[in-house]
Amino acid sequence: MKSALKNKKKIETIFDKGFVVKAKGLLLKGYDFNDDETKFGVSVSKKSFPTAVKRNLIKRRIRHQVKDLGFLSLISKGVSFFLIYTSNEVFSSVEIKKSLDALSKKL
Repeated sequence: MKSALKNKKKIETIFDKGFVVKAKGLLLKGYDFNDDETKFGVSVSKKSFPTAVKRNLIKRRIRHQVKDLGFLSLISKGVSFFLIYTSNEVFSSVEIKKSLDALSKKL
């Protein structure tokens, strides 16, 4: 299921008890909830990008790569995760895809 991670308890569990995988410019925090849902969230720091236009651009690019280009198929069912953008530069879609590929290899 391709849907946004909205449950506050699940988000807290991911950040408290979950696993962490790092790649260039991205940090993935995830947790296996053993249910049939695979949900995800995306976060971009307001400190790094003060304007909402750039933050939303980065989030749109990440969501597109995750949903439409097959990153979710690499994640096992029941695992919900949060992608945190850690770079101080705006990456192109190609660079984000490379970072997601690196994350998938480390999973």
